[in-house]
Amino acid sequence: SQSHDVAWARDHCGICVGSTMAVIAFSDNRTTRWLRCVSCSSGHVDNGGVISPSTKPLSVPAGIPPVELAAWTEIRECLGIGAYTAAVMMCRKLLFHIAVGHGLPAKNNKDRAPTFSEAVEQLEKTGLITKKMLPWVERIKDFGNDANHEIIPMTIVEAKDASIFTEQLLKLAYEMDALMASAGSQIVTSEIDE
Repeated sequence: SQSHDVAWARDHCGICVGSTMAVIAFSDNRTTRWLRCVSCSSGHVDNGGVISPSTKPLSVPAGIPPVELAAWTEIRECLGIGAYTAAVMMCRKLLFHIAVGHGLPAKNNKDRAPTFSEAVEQLEKTGLITKKMLPWVERIKDFGNDANHEIIPMTIVEAKDASIFTEQLLKLAYEMDALMASAGSQIVTSEIDE
């Protein structure tokens, strides 16, 4: 019944970010529950504390091109389900894409992708990262190397560090230009109205 203690769950909806779920059913040992958000009616499954679909942490900066947006969405989804090693690897890969999007050739004269240091140099050259940010870039490189070249699981702390830095890089690389373009059109519109 609605008054039973297992009828409700205080979990976050992955769709609307509501915080109350109705428990529709659960397994005999209660490790699996089928939930429905009371705010948007979306269905969820709780498998031993991992809820699908999960909430996606961090924000989506404006102006991100489609390929980079897909990568950023995947990073956020990885964080939401606890796939921290995958999130770190994608942050490292996204850093390359941002550098290529800002003038770094995708392939060199030997038909090879740029190195991490070439990507960092490009981001520095274009002013997207400063000397003060280099320790963060170095951390992403180290985490990414560990995740990519060795089988070293990343922790939530390492994944959050890499993701928060990547979010800020996306804001600097794309959102600021999108906001300026939007502000510019508002300025033009207000000048016409006057």
